[in-house]
Amino acid sequence: MKLRKRLIAIAVLTGAYALSASAQTRAFECPADASIGMAQARATLDKVQTQYIGIESMKGSFSQSSYVAALDEGEESSGEMIFAKPGRMRWSYKSPRAQEVVIRDQELWMYQPDKGQVMIDDIGQVLLSALPISFMMGIGNLAKDFDLSSACRSSEGVVLRLVPHTKEGAPSGGDELSGFDLLVDPVKNVPIGAKIASLGGNTTAILFKNLQLKVDSLPASTFVLEYPKGVDVLDRRVKAGS
Repeated sequence: MKLRKRLIAIAVLTGAYALSASAQTRAFECPADASIGMAQARATLDKVQTQYIGIESMKGSFSQSSYVAALDEGEESSGEMIFAKPGRMRWSYKSPRAQEVVIRDQELWMYQPDKGQVMIDDIGQVLLSALPISFMMGIGNLAKDFDLSSACRSSEGVVLRLVPHTKEGAPSGGDELSGFDLLVDPVKNVPIGAKIASLGGNTTAILFKNLQLKVDSLPASTFVLEYPKGVDVLDRRVKAGS
């Protein structure tokens, strides 16, 4: 499976997919009578943006479900993540297999121990859309990049349904972003999950647990991918002038 398809959401990868709705996707489903008025929804969106601006770092555990429509194939995975502004992430996958994904300096580094392989990419070459991940990395703005289409209350929190601003003349291929659902803690007004969908039917849903909103003393090595000597390194970054 291409890395680009495996990073449909805020980036990212693996597991065994169940055809029935996963816990991750159910978290974004709301009862018919649980809709929220647009005025309240916009107020919540503003609170989320304001709250998130003040968060310099965040860590916790995550569980993820992804589905690739073209292959009729999906994955479930889990692990630990850490974000730090500006623009740094680390995803440490524990299940179903170990993987390390580091995002920094507009680059994505991924180490797969079971394959003895490291892949290096420009973010723009592998992600479905830079918009959701830009927000999570602290360099995006929800109101600027998205339109709020609706909101509702699910079993896990408040779901804000967002659609990207349309750009005149922009391509509309199957891999273009069609929607971004943000799951919000209704008390703390912080993101606790995200679901991303493409026009081609690909989806990724992620839930965060045990969130710590301030991480002290993060060493620089946190966002440096280390790997053993002798592994294959596939560098797919676009070089200047190439």
